[in-house]
Amino acid sequence: MDLIRKTNTSYLIFLAFLMPIMIGADYFLIQYLFNSEVEETLLHEEERIQYHLAKDGDLPISNYLHEVTPIDKGFELNPKFKDTLFFEAYTDKNIPYRLYSFSSSIDQKPVKITLRHMLPEIEELIWFFFIATFAILLLLVIGLYLIHQEIYRSTWHPFFKNLSMLKQYDFSKMESTQLNSSGIREFEEINQVIITLMEQVRKDFQNLKEFNENISHEIQTPLAIIRNKVVHLLESKNLNKNELRQVESIYQETNKLSKIGKALTLISRIENQEFKRLDRVDVSTLVENILNNMEEIINFKNLDISTELQPMTIECDHILADILFTNLINNAIQHNKEGGWIKIRLSTDTFEITNCGDVSEVKPDKLFDRFQKGSSSKDSLGLGLAINQKICEIYEFTLNYESKEEIHTFSLRFKA
Repeated sequence: MDLIRKTNTSYLIFLAFLMPIMIGADYFLIQYLFNSEVEETLLHEEERIQYHLAKDGDLPISNYLHEVTPIDKGFELNPKFKDTLFFEAYTDKNIPYRLYSFSSSIDQKPVKITLRHMLPEIEELIWFFFIATFAILLLLVIGLYLIHQEIYRSTWHPFFKNLSMLKQYDFSKMESTQLNSSGIREFEEINQVIITLMEQVRKDFQNLKEFNENISHEIQTPLAIIRNKVVHLLESKNLNKNELRQVESIYQETNKLSKIGKALTLISRIENQEFKRLDRVDVSTLVENILNNMEEIINFKNLDISTELQPMTIECDHILADILFTNLINNAIQHNKEGGWIKIRLSTDTFEITNCGDVSEVKPDKLFDRFQKGSSSKDSLGLGLAINQKICEIYEFTLNYESKEEIHTFSLRFKA
C-alpha cells in the first residue's frame, strides 16, 4: 500500500470509529441539557407556587400544573422528578413529559402538587445533529483529500521521482547521481545522505571490479608459467616415479586453481551485472550442440542419453545461456556412474535433466552454495551450480534440485 492511500485509509478508519462515538455523545449531551432546562423551569415554577400559597393561600394559575392530591398529615414527601408518557388526542400519540412532585399545604391541609413539562422529541434532534455532523465530516474528508493531493503534488512528487531514479541507477556506469530538490529540509537531508552513500558504493564497486579484473589477469600469467615449467618437468627423463607423481599432482592443482580463478571472476562479473545483452537463444539447438561437444566423454563413460526436446526460445545473454546448460549437462555426466543413463526433457517452460549416480553428500538446500560438491570427485570445483544460480537470479529463472536415493533431477523453469 502506498503512502497516500495508507494515510487516507487511516483517516477513514478513524472517522468510522469516531462517528458512533459522536452520535452517542450528542444523544446523551442533548438529553442532559434539555432535562436540566426542564427541571430548572419546574423548580422555578415550584418557587412561584409556594410563594403564592404562602402569601394568598390559593394556587396561582400555572401552565405546568398537572394535579393536586391530598396527603396524610405527617407524611413526608421528598421532591422528585419522573419521566412518563401522556396520550394527547390532538396528536393521536403518546407525548413524553417530565413530572415533578413536591408537598405543600392549602388551607392548612397537606397536599401533593405535581407539575409537568413536555419534553422535546430528542430523536428528531439527534437526526438533525447526525446529518449536520455527517455533512461537516464529509466536507472535512473532502478537504483533507484535496489537501493531501496538493501535498503529494508539491511535496511528495520530487520524492517519488528521486525514488524512481534510484531504482534505475546503474553502478557499473561512472556517472554520479543528482537528485531533485523538494525544498523540504528533511528530504534534502535524506537526499544528501543517499548521494554520499551512493558515491561511496560506486567507488567501492569500481575498485572491486578493477581488483577482480586485475587479480584474474595477474594470476593467470604466473599459473601459465607454472604449467609450462611443470610440463617440462613431466617431459624430463630424470624423474623417478615418486617425483613424477608429485609433479603430476602439481600440474592438476595448478589447472584447478586456474579454473577456480576463472569461475570466481565469472561469478563476480555476473553479480556486477556486466552481462546485459539479450539474445534470442534456441535452447533445443544449444542443448544438442553441447551434447555433440561432449560426445567423447559420454562414450568414454558408456552413458545412455535420451532426449525429448521441444522448440523453445529464451531471451538472455548467449554466453551465459551456454554456461548455464553446459554446467547442468556436465554435472549430470560428471556425477554419473559407469554405464549409467541421462534423461533430458525440454518443454515450453521447463528444462529438466535426470541422471543416476551416487547418493549426494550435500543437503539439497546447500548444493547451490559455493564450493559445495555433490560428491567427492576431484574434478569438481563446487562452483558450477553456484554460477547457474547467479545466472538464474539475473533472468528470474527458477532452478530446483530433487533426489530420490541414486536418482538426481535438476529442473530449470523459465520466466513466463
